[in-house]
Amino acid sequence: MIVEKLVVHHSASKKSTTKKSDIDSWHKQRGFSQVGYHKIIEGDGKIVSGRSEKLKGAHAKGTNHNSLGVCVVGNFENEIPSDVQIISVIKVLVEWCKKYELTSTDIYGHGNISGTTTKTSCPGKNLISLLPGIKRSVLEKLEKP
Repeated sequence: MIVEKLVVHHSASKKSTTKKSDIDSWHKQRGFSQVGYHKIIEGDGKIVSGRSEKLKGAHAKGTNHNSLGVCVVGNFENEIPSDVQIISVIKVLVEWCKKYELTSTDIYGHGNISGTTTKTSCPGKNLISLLPGIKRSVLEKLEKP
């Protein structure tokens, strides 16, 4: 798979109680073979691997063939991501940008990515409002030697 885009999501569930196993179960109930995201950031900032990066995701219909998805656990229409979650999502995005030779301009919120056929408010207003700062942090880290 050629990776051209990195997509940030939220789980639209409680930050304090949702784990990767919950998301995996929900995705299987929807007919997916496994969790659709490649990485998951739990409420405590723990980075958990999801679907293999070698496999097409199931996270942004219409762009799964050329993107990786990271899901930050929480309902960011109602909650605010924790500082440790933001630190972790930046870490994942920097690693992916380096690995796949991408830049911060290749990072999108699920609802802002072109080519997707899903209309959504994901990753929620309280995370999407932080995305410009997240992208700036990624850019700064990529520019450091």
